[in-house]
Amino acid sequence: MSAAPAGPHVLISENLAGMLPRLTERYPASRFTPVPDAGPLLEEYVDAEVMFCSSMGEEMLNGILSKAVGLRWMQVTTAGFDWFGGDVLPRRLAEGMTLTRSSRSFCVPIGEYVIGAALMYSRAFPELRAAQERREWVRLVAKDFIGSTMLVFGTGSIGREVAWRAKALGVTMIGVSRSGRPVEGFDRVVPVGRCLEVLPEADWVVLAMPLTSENRHLIRAEHFAAMKDSAVLINVGRGALIREDDLVDAMTRGEIAGAVLDVFEEEPLPAGSRLWELPRTIVTPHTSFRASGNLQRLCDDFSANFDRYLAGETLVGTMLEPDLGY
Repeated sequence: MSAAPAGPHVLISENLAGMLPRLTERYPASRFTPVPDAGPLLEEYVDAEVMFCSSMGEEMLNGILSKAVGLRWMQVTTAGFDWFGGDVLPRRLAEGMTLTRSSRSFCVPIGEYVIGAALMYSRAFPELRAAQERREWVRLVAKDFIGSTMLVFGTGSIGREVAWRAKALGVTMIGVSRSGRPVEGFDRVVPVGRCLEVLPEADWVVLAMPLTSENRHLIRAEHFAAMKDSAVLINVGRGALIREDDLVDAMTRGEIAGAVLDVFEEEPLPAGSRLWELPRTIVTPHTSFRASGNLQRLCDDFSANFDRYLAGETLVGTMLEPDLGY
């Protein structure tokens, strides 16, 4: 009896090692090798065919991409592709290597983060916390979340996770996308060139777009001026979607009611940044995607694509617009 054929050798970021027992049980013919963020480029890495990449230093990543000439597919854990790169990756992609993302994993906690942030402002928790610190018994009137309107820049996996949750709570959903095509969960979608027309309708403005050459500093002074003075901005996309000086000016002048910022153009956010002390602003350290169920979701996402890979089927999560990098 002939031996079963060996499966692909898979490199996996060391911080994902918690899923190895599940992967090795499901794919006993494959060899899974953890790779640290940094360190020597070991000989055992270079015969890999697949890589599941989360946290990995640029030197290690570029070394593997250069030396592992048989690498055919790499999946990254993020919803976007703009966080890594270098000179080697474009060459490998041009040579035929496939790059995919875990588009259904981190969108779940990010969707919950957005709804939580909106409800926090709707129920006046920042004001109530300030009153608690003053030991003052105040009676504030909360703003209904039901019946409000949320405008989401980005109708991809994150935007859709936000949309169905908000719709379930009675919120009208307007999406903004590059194409303006209808998307399930949104009452209507407009192209980004028409966003100034719908901004005055929004009680909540959520940024969930990937960063591209087209939308860097998309949200500027004229966009803040178009918003309601009662609107709250929530950014879970990328910090560079906003022109920071214009946001500081808008918040200082009270042009909008609040902001919840989880992403920044420079991270970690420098201690001297003006964003730390902006009025009516909550700063979180790029944590909207962190949640206890992530490892299981990432494992499921990878396994579903690995099954497709083994079957010779088309993988999901490839770049939608390669020229723009997302």
